[in-house]
Amino acid sequence: MEPHQREPVSMSTRISTDLGDPRLVRLLKAEANERGTTVKDVLVRALEAYFADRLETKALAKLAEASFSEWDDPRDAEYDRL
Repeated sequence: MEPHQREPVSMSTRISTDLGDPRLVRLLKAEANERGTTVKDVLVRALEAYFADRLETKALAKLAEASFSEWDDPRDAEYDRL
């Protein structure tokens, strides 16, 4: 399945929000028009990209944390007092 394709969802999920900036609504509509798609599709793709990046960042941080666990030695606390 391509990254921009989603599995069918059996129930509808809706959100309603005030973006607080009419410029954002204009940009969303313009992007949808330019791509020949819907505002919903533009929002879904943007959210998927945002969260994919966030999840990747969190996964990398977790890997880095694990790689430094061997350095977690209570004897090193002496250096903290210097």
